[in-house]
Amino acid sequence: MENRPVELSPNEAITLRRIAYGVTNLDSLRPDDIDRLKSLLLVEERRSGIVMTQLGRSRIAQLPALRLIVTPQAFDEHVVAFSRVIRRMRLH
Repeated sequence: MENRPVELSPNEAITLRRIAYGVTNLDSLRPDDIDRLKSLLLVEERRSGIVMTQLGRSRIAQLPALRLIVTPQAFDEHVVAFSRVIRRMRLH
């Protein structure tokens, strides 16, 4: 019998990725997700914040790769629009 990993909700997967990327402050992570990830032994709480366990690192490696949601052109358009907003704010 194959030992398959427990399915994570999309929000739990995002929270696990955020922890993998170094977001460890509990105030910036979803409490329900943290509780579930702790119960699955994927993360643990330390004085410095939430950290990945070895099992968590293995699980993150099994998650599907993230895809680029916006095209480079759309990203450039957002940067230009954001730059305009910043310029207007500086003028006021």
